[in-house]
Amino acid sequence: MEEATITLQGKGAIHVVPDVTRLEVKIDQWFADYGKAYEQARENSAWMVKILEYNKKPGKLAKTVRLDIGDYTENEYDDDGNFIRTVKKGYTLDQRIKIDLPIDNLLVNCIVRGIGKFIPSSQINIGYTLQDQRPSELKMLARAVSDAKEKATIMAEAAGCTLGRLISIEYGNQNIHVMSQARNIHSNTEAKASTSDSLDITPEDLVISDTVHATFAVENPQ
Repeated sequence: MEEATITLQGKGAIHVVPDVTRLEVKIDQWFADYGKAYEQARENSAWMVKILEYNKKPGKLAKTVRLDIGDYTENEYDDDGNFIRTVKKGYTLDQRIKIDLPIDNLLVNCIVRGIGKFIPSSQINIGYTLQDQRPSELKMLARAVSDAKEKATIMAEAAGCTLGRLISIEYGNQNIHVMSQARNIHSNTEAKASTSDSLDITPEDLVISDTVHATFAVENPQ
């Protein structure tokens, strides 16, 4: 006789207080010459280090997560609006720099103003995350397993059975991105006008959730 089973999904979720302010700096610029685009990228990185060190933070906190210099093209059309050709008209610099800082609005304001003053064509996204999310992930996973067992127990009892042994449990081991967005600064002008009051942000709790799939045996089925 085939063994009776229950297969279901357990979900775990926890709320955690963020302990890191993450600045994501996006730089998009146009250049006629490839060499000038590359030199500007190096200058941007150098300024980022100087801004951090001026504010008594290690320059190595600035991590370049993207650096791409690609062709900039435009389409040409005749007087009737018919496409003629695509013409290369220089290069675009796409640079992304990530900085993780303590949650300190005064410090963040100083960094933001420095970026606005010395790094052209920059946009800044301000968000909050965790320095080490693994303890929270493990706690969340334990809750997901407990949730699966609790649901299975209720289902078995409702069917007049007893929950038996755990047959299998699967976890997708997903890459969980823990981040909350707080503010976007869209231009150098906006960054230079930033004040500690305008960045007086109290970060919301982060919510981490994930699922497991479990199969239990059912004993004494009616």
